Amino acid sequence: MAFEALASISHVAHVTITTKTADGKCAYRASYSDGKLKAPPKPCAGNQGTQITVEDLFYNIATRRKALKNPSEEYGKILEVVGRYSIHNAGISFSVKKQGETVADVRTLPNASTVDNIRSIFGNAVSRELIEIGCEDKTLAFKMNGYISNANYSVKKCIFLLFINRKLKRTTWEIHSQETPTGNFMGPWKNF
Repeated sequence: MAFEALASISHVAHVTITTKTADGKCAYRASYSDGKLKAPPKPCAGNQGTQITVEDLFYNIATRRKALKNPSEEYGKILEVVGRYSIHNAGISFSVKKQGETVADVRTLPNASTVDNIRSIFGNAVSRELIEIGCEDKTLAFKMNGYISNANYSVKKCIFLLFINRKLKRTTWEIHSQETPTGNFMGPWKNF
């Protein structure tokens, strides 16, 4: 999550951040409401890393809250976005769970590879059929890496994850890939 996204969400939800550095003696916790720090950060117990808790989404914007579809559908969208960021950010632990639940619906480990995270989010059937790709051009200051599925893997819906400068890009290609000439050309080659 980029800092601007964190600042934005603090305006429409109750946000609590708990963070501890590797060499810190304790963690620190800060809470935000309406985009403002409620009180100075306080020392607390905590694991190494940063935990961001978002509660009461759109508590202060009744019209936006009414525009939300059913809670299950909205939660599914949250899981999708966090799952994609967890794949892109191997080496960082992500977890998402519903309020009151003990088991996370998305959970990746801090020592997991990109393929491990793909396996966690999309399953073994996908992860075992991947081919790593990449290229770099120093003249253009361009570097690309990723995974595509091999010819053995075939599904009806293609999943295409694209990050540019560490930001997730939404693509209509993902939704319509089977209906376009490019989608037909790709055949069983489905991109990750």
